[in-house]
Amino acid sequence: MAYRVRIDPLALREIERFAEYLRDYSEDFSIEQFERLDRILREDLTESPVTWAYFPLTGAPYRAYLFRVGRRTQYWIIYTVDEETHIVDILSFWNAARDPDTLEL
Repeated sequence: MAYRVRIDPLALREIERFAEYLRDYSEDFSIEQFERLDRILREDLTESPVTWAYFPLTGAPYRAYLFRVGRRTQYWIIYTVDEETHIVDILSFWNAARDPDTLEL
């Protein structure tokens, strides 16, 4: 059974900041990144969210998918999984280069 994905307002704001970041790059590159992110949210985390490990900075119950953008930039998609209700809550789209003390969950 597929999981339903919900995106927290904080994660949505972080994704919007990611869109602003991509404005410095070509339109083709930006579109490619958003298509990848959409596929991850729509397919990977909907079909098999427990595939990915717990987030290394916090451990359970937070899981994380490392989303790479080009060669140097990486974002953690931090989420929880409720296996009873089949709901995945995306809590953060966090730039891995940031200070770990700035992480809000």
